[in-house]
Amino acid sequence: MPDHESGWAFESRVDPSDLQIGHFVTRLDIPWSQTRFPLQGVLIDSDAKRAWMKEHCAWVVISHARSPNKSIPARRLPPRPESDTSDGAGGRLAAVPAVRGEVSAETLEVALAVYDGLDLRVHELAEQFRAGKNINVDSAREVVGELAEVLDQHTAALVWLTRIKERDDYTARHCINVSILAIGLAHALAWDRNKVEHAGLAGLLHDLGKMQIPTEILNKPGRLTPEEFEVIKGHTTIGHELISTEGGMPEPVLAAVLHHHERPDGSGYPHGLRHQEIPMLARLVAIVDAYDAITSERVYDPARSHHDALGILWKQRNRQFDGPMVEAFTQFLGWVTPGTLVRLTNNQLALVLQAREGRGLLPLVRVIEPTGDGAGYRLAETLDLARHRPETGDAPIRVAEVLPDGSNGIDMRSLSLVFE
Repeated sequence: MPDHESGWAFESRVDPSDLQIGHFVTRLDIPWSQTRFPLQGVLIDSDAKRAWMKEHCAWVVISHARSPNKSIPARRLPPRPESDTSDGAGGRLAAVPAVRGEVSAETLEVALAVYDGLDLRVHELAEQFRAGKNINVDSAREVVGELAEVLDQHTAALVWLTRIKERDDYTARHCINVSILAIGLAHALAWDRNKVEHAGLAGLLHDLGKMQIPTEILNKPGRLTPEEFEVIKGHTTIGHELISTEGGMPEPVLAAVLHHHERPDGSGYPHGLRHQEIPMLARLVAIVDAYDAITSERVYDPARSHHDALGILWKQRNRQFDGPMVEAFTQFLGWVTPGTLVRLTNNQLALVLQAREGRGLLPLVRVIEPTGDGAGYRLAETLDLARHRPETGDAPIRVAEVLPDGSNGIDMRSLSLVFE
C-alpha cells in the first residue's frame, strides 16, 4: 500500500523489520552520508543489509518500480509523535511534492524577469534600511505577488536561479533566494495564496535588518566575539521595528522576521521560544535561510553542497530546526534539484534540469564543458540519465557527486543567459 503521508506516488514507507530480500530502498530517516550505501539507493539482497537497516533506521521507503520483489508490506508505521508532526495549530503538515517542471529557455526567460524584479526591489529596500528611512513595502508586495503568479509553471527555473551566488552582494542575493525557496515550499505545502505570498515577503525581508549592522562586524572573516555576536543578533529586532513602523505588513510576516532565529530547543533569539511557540512561518524561513547560507560562499565559511546542507539540516531537526519542516523541505528539493552542479561518473560536469521522483541520482542534466579559449564554460548536450544507454559496454552514466554552487568557477547567471 503506498504511503500517502510520505508524498511519493510509487513508494511505501515501512518499518525496517518488514523489509524483504528484493526490496529497493530509496529513502531513509537518516542522511545517506551516514550509511555505507550509494546515494541512489540500495537493493536489499542480503540478510546483512536488512539487519543494518533494522538496527540503524526508524523507517525506510521502498520503490515499487525498482524492487524486484513486488510484495509490499501491508503494515503501516505507527503515527509519529504529535510534537514531530504538528503544524502549530493541532494539524499535520501536508505531504510535499518535489520541485516540478523542467528548466528550458522559455521558463528561464520568465524566471529571470521575475528574479531581476526581486533584485531591484531588495536593493531599494536595502538602501532604505541603511538610511533608516520609511520603506516602500508596497513594491515588495507587488513583486512577490508576481512571483506567486508564475511559480507553478516555472518552479524549476526559479529554483535554478537561486544557485546564483555573489559573495560581494551576499545579503541582497540571500534575501532573493530565500524569498524564492520560501514561496516555493509554501506552495508545495498547499498553503493558501495569502500565506504563500506571506512566505515570499518574509523571505525577502528577513535579513534586511543586517543593513544597519556595522560592516566590520557583518563581514568579519574570523570568529565573532560574544559582544559582536550580540550586535549581529540585533538584526531581527531592527528589521522587525523598521518594517512595523511602515504599517500594513501582515502580522505573520512581522513575526517571521522577528523570530526566524528561534530554535525548537530554546537556544535561539531574541526570545528563546521553543517548539510550537515559534510561529509556523518563522520555522519555514529558518530552514530556507540556513540552507541558502550553507550553500553560499561567505567571508567566514566556504560554500557546501546541496547534499551537505540537507544533511546538516537533518542532523539538527527538532533542535535547531523544526523536524517536520525539515522533512518537507527535503522532499521539496529532493536529492538533486534544478540548477544543482554535479559531476557524472564519466567525470563530466553537468547541471540538473529536472529531477524525477523515485529516480534518485538519474535526473535530466545538461553537460557543461570548458570553452575553447579557456575563459569559461558553455552548455553542451542534454542527457536523460534514466534513459541514457552508452554505445559501448561501459556502465550507465550516473551522478557521482553533487558539488557546491560556483565550483570550478562556474557562473550560474552567465549560463542562464545563454541557455538554448
